[in-house]
Amino acid sequence: MKSPFVSHIEWSCTDLARSELFFQRLFGWRFQRHGKNYSLFTPEQHGGPCVGLLRINTVIASQTCHAFIEVANIASILDQALILNAKTVVDITDIPNYGGCYAQITDPDDNRVGLFEKHSPSKT
Repeated sequence: MKSPFVSHIEWSCTDLARSELFFQRLFGWRFQRHGKNYSLFTPEQHGGPCVGLLRINTVIASQTCHAFIEVANIASILDQALILNAKTVVDITDIPNYGGCYAQITDPDDNRVGLFEKHSPSKT
């Protein structure tokens, strides 16, 4: 029997179009609508989990999923996030003895979105 794996990560949002546009501009993700309250991004590469956006009336950020997105250049993603009016919650932070760094931003509904950059061996 195969081990369980992450099927998808789901963010709550109050405006599907706004959240779709935010993640499209930030990460290049393209969403497909499934009904009037749900959109899904399915990655073509890496076999990673899908990302779902669930429209609800009120988002309580402390009760939503907290996911980390691996990116090639965390500094450029943070710059783009600020242009898109995201807030930096945690600035770039090295992860000791791991070979990477992370940061956290907020999406348009104040959900935290983690960013992760894996360093090449020459950066560690």
